[in-house]
Amino acid sequence: MRRTVVSVGFVVVVELVLYVRYAAAGAQFHFWLHGLFGFALGLTVLTVARLLRPRLRLRSPESGLLGQMYSAFPDVLFVSFGLLHVLWMDVFAFHVSLHFVPAPLITMTGVLMLAVGGETASRLGMRKTAAVGIVAAVSVTGAALLLRAPVPDSLRELHQRPGLALVCPLAGIDRREP
Repeated sequence: MRRTVVSVGFVVVVELVLYVRYAAAGAQFHFWLHGLFGFALGLTVLTVARLLRPRLRLRSPESGLLGQMYSAFPDVLFVSFGLLHVLWMDVFAFHVSLHFVPAPLITMTGVLMLAVGGETASRLGMRKTAAVGIVAAVSVTGAALLLRAPVPDSLRELHQRPGLALVCPLAGIDRREP
């Protein structure tokens, strides 16, 4: 029990630090989008691992946090080195494409809830229910990615699409086309 409390406490502190960093850049949307999907990804991997090895003793909070860190890695590259987001960064949990799925935060909240349900079922030994939860989370993610809007090819296109400023903070981005 004590290890779980320490684990949850650690994850909460890390999440608060991350949120403050994202908020300082006006990028709360990114925190939530990549946080929700990343956490779902971590829990999904944990659930699949538990389904394959039922005696596996991994913790949910750390697994979710690791998924979130993986999902947000392109943001670390941007903040640390000024590396702009490009489509190859989709290798990090669909980092760019997630911005263009229908209702991204609502969709990713649903994916997270399905992953939490699957992980909880796996912890309770309900293997079939866990598998259904994970298949549902993957299916919703796949459908959302199939329905996503096209990713802009240029800054001009990015600026011409209404609503994208809410998705991608544009402050500080040079408005001239290269």
